[in-house]
Amino acid sequence: MKMKAGMVLKEVTVGELMLTTGMPKIGVVLTGATREELLRKAGQILTSAAQLVVWRLNSYQELDNRAELVNTAAQLQQVLGTIPLVAMFAMVSGPADIAEYYQTYQTLVNNRSVAAVDIDLAMVNQPDFMTLTQQMRVNRIRLIASQTVTTATPAELLTTYQELAATGADVVRVTVAGQDAQVVLALMAATEQAHQQLSVPIIATATGKFGRYNSICGQLTGSAVAFGHVGRVGDQNQLAVSQVKQALQMLSPLEGV
Repeated sequence: MKMKAGMVLKEVTVGELMLTTGMPKIGVVLTGATREELLRKAGQILTSAAQLVVWRLNSYQELDNRAELVNTAAQLQQVLGTIPLVAMFAMVSGPADIAEYYQTYQTLVNNRSVAAVDIDLAMVNQPDFMTLTQQMRVNRIRLIASQTVTTATPAELLTTYQELAATGADVVRVTVAGQDAQVVLALMAATEQAHQQLSVPIIATATGKFGRYNSICGQLTGSAVAFGHVGRVGDQNQLAVSQVKQALQMLSPLEGV
């Protein structure tokens, strides 16, 4: 895929994992209510083809227990080894939720418990979160700015990518609900355009029954990460990470076309 003249794609390392052009890295979403559940699932991920783990924090029961939160994160990273751990919340509107999100992120960042934090666009520009992102820079924790949309045109999605990049994030991510083929196709078209226009790595995610099509086309669109599932871990609408890996390898001759 050709870049515009003078355009230099920024390579970003998340933990020990380099996000750049070419074959996407393989990610999986980790959820769990308890440390024991999370560690059990992390053990399954370790023996898979997954290269990046996104810890979705919403269902974790010990968010208000800082010591337990940090201990769980440390044990997860110990189990995962060199696979980087990214913390995120699925966005739920409401001041109380946002305050909890901030406190949780702050605890993880101050203790250098994760390799990156994925923060929704609605929060990342708020004053408190600007202070948090400054601390992330100090601690060398990567910022992924993200937004989830239900339906949009390619032009609207491209604008979303541009707005995310304007935050100064290290990586930007757009997610759509993949229940409609047209929405997934719009995401793929916008991602390809954003890949040519922006200098940061981009991640395109589609949930739902059509999300798998977006994942395996990452090399074509320029998405830096393709998501799958491991057993019952992750979005069951996605392909297994072993299938994602196989599909990406089969499509690898398209790189550079």
